[in-house]
Amino acid sequence: MKTSTTLLLAALLVLLASLTAYNMALRAEYRSGTYKDPLRNYQTLALRNFDAVRVPSASGLNVKIVAGPFGVHVGKQAAAYVRITQQGQQLRVALAYPQQPEPLGRGETVIISCPQLAALTIEGTYSVAGKPQFNQLQAGGTVLVQGFRQDSLALRQDQSNQIRLAGNTLNQLRALVGTQAGSSPELEIGPDNRIQAASLTVNHQGRLDLKTVIPHLRYHFSDSATAVFSGPATRRLNAE
Repeated sequence: MKTSTTLLLAALLVLLASLTAYNMALRAEYRSGTYKDPLRNYQTLALRNFDAVRVPSASGLNVKIVAGPFGVHVGKQAAAYVRITQQGQQLRVALAYPQQPEPLGRGETVIISCPQLAALTIEGTYSVAGKPQFNQLQAGGTVLVQGFRQDSLALRQDQSNQIRLAGNTLNQLRALVGTQAGSSPELEIGPDNRIQAASLTVNHQGRLDLKTVIPHLRYHFSDSATAVFSGPATRRLNAE
């Protein structure tokens, strides 16, 4: 048998063995139900008893905060770079690279659940080799706040990032968007939120995207801010 034919057969056998092993692994995962677990690619941290979250590195992270039992989960690909600490009732989510920015994986980098969220503060600073970097990663990350039913929520947002509110029921919302010159954050309040009253301040190059009706709404926009009212939110403008 020619050497080339032998090598080809060997390669085919290796490929067949690899495919067989892969199929067996998939079958085992299917039988165990692991593929159904949305947190299978996350590490879980033993942190609880917090009602405030601060994300100083929000320009480079996608974070999801949902109502539910206490839970803090970090994507396995990002676990070496994300630093989550707790001081009192505040959870702090920071990003620190030892040498250079690295991929953090798809989807949410961090998933947090808690029964109540009283305050959320996000900024855009991360560190490389121990040195702070300001807003240089990308256009900005997103922090999603979803499913809370409570009396009030306070938001403070700076630099290039986005807060999205989805499916929340609040009596009172207070938001300060764009606290420093050069900031370009965005606050999006989706149509499935039920908010009775809100006080919204949007400064510098901040943007408000309001898609729901807030019966008692007070707002202040700086000259460089942008406000977009769409969907049900336009009814209030038409009524004024």
